[in-house]
Amino acid sequence: MEHRDGRGEGGGGRGADGGGHQPRDGRDPARGRRDGGPEGTEFLQLEISQVLYGDARSAAREAARDLLREAIRERLRQRVGDRLRAIGVLVADELADELETNVAIEQRIDAQRRRKEEIEEKLRAIFEPPPEPAKPPSDVG
Repeated sequence: MEHRDGRGEGGGGRGADGGGHQPRDGRDPARGRRDGGPEGTEFLQLEISQVLYGDARSAAREAARDLLREAIRERLRQRVGDRLRAIGVLVADELADELETNVAIEQRIDAQRRRKEEIEEKLRAIFEPPPEPAKPPSDVG
């Protein structure tokens, strides 16, 4: 299988002569930077104006998409906004009902758990050995 940098599969980047291949732009593929640059300069963007231009074009496309979304929202609101709002209310009410039901069930389960704990406590009290009667003081005299 051929890789984008020209290395063949299993070739480890070595050609028929056994020498390593490097891209024509002089980058060291293992380190991702150009040869000859001092250590610690990997962060440098020598074509920063082109990078910024590309970022600006990307931001412009994103802004255009946002404007399209706004226009679509506005038109949908005009055409079917009332119906979409009614569906939203219906779904929200359904979810609220389900939440309230779940909370009520949780409260009943918690109350049942507390009653069970009370019964277990009463059972422990039933099976506890009775306290020994107090011994009358002996008259030594």
